[in-house]
Formats: sequence, C-alpha cells, structure tokens
Amino acid sequence: MRKLTVIVFISVIAFAFACGTTPEVKQDVAPAGSIVNVQNEQLARIPVEGFDYKSSKVPAQKWDKWATAAAPVVKGVIDKLPEGYVLQVTGHTDARGPEGPVGAKPGNKKISTDRAKAVHDALREKGITSPKMTYKGVGSSELIPGVDPNDAQQRRVTFKVVPQK
Repeated sequence: MRKLTVIVFISVIAFAFACGTTPEVKQDVAPAGSIVNVQNEQLARIPVEGFDYKSSKVPAQKWDKWATAAAPVVKGVIDKLPEGYVLQVTGHTDARGPEGPVGAKPGNKKISTDRAKAVHDALREKGITSPKMTYKGVGSSELIPGVDPNDAQQRRVTFKVVPQK
C-alpha cells in the first residue's frame, strides 16, 4: 500500500510539473505560412495588365510605369522567400478562344505561358534574376471574379509565392 501511495504521489508531482512548464517559443521567427500570405497580399496588388488580344508582348508604356513602382516589391519578395518556396509569374487570358491549340491557333494556355515568360524575361532584364523565380501559364482558368470573362482586364500577369516543385 505504501508503494502505491508513493507512486501516486510521484505521478501527481510529475503531472503538476509537466502542466506548469511551457515550451520555449521563439517570438522573432514567423512561420513560413504567414510570411507567404503577407507576400502574396503584396503581390496581388501589382499585376501586369494591358496585353492585346492573343498577344504576349509586354506593353512598353505600361511596363515602364509598372517596373518603376512594382519591380522593387518583386525583388524584395524574392529576397525574403522562405526555404522551399518560389515566386511564380503567372500568365492569364480572357475566356475567348480555346484553351488548347486548334489548327494554327495556339490556344489560351500557350498564350498565357508566353505572357508569363515575357514578364519573367523582362524582370531578368531589369536585373531581377533568381533561381527562385519561375513562370507558368494558366489560360482562362483563373478569371477575375465579377469581371466579364471576355474583358481585356482578364489578360494579365500576376505574381504568387508557391511551394517549390
């Protein structure tokens, strides 16, 4: 009986001690998820817009204005990317035309990929080079909600931090 009392007493003390201590938490290190969310909120405000229908040519006037204001944001995001993440330059099209190629027409998927690559290359020409920057075309699969799917506003390039593949 005495042994049982001692074991219960030690167990109660150990339990109380374990409940009374708190694990050490580093306050100065933010989780990658919250950093990525903040970066994506910044990037969502700076799309490259103004592409002509079925064109992947970066509009010169709009690009110069965009690059002055937004390129530093892109560079800052790239410089602070958490391990295992990349900046994806994403090309979009409006909903007109087929997604895939039809005859001699390239289709929305190819056009959007060409747009993303054009902006990716233009950023590189501005000195923003990093192996943590990639590009992808999504055709008309990610339309802006509340905007006519055929509207020119849908023809754009956006930026997003995504897990590295």
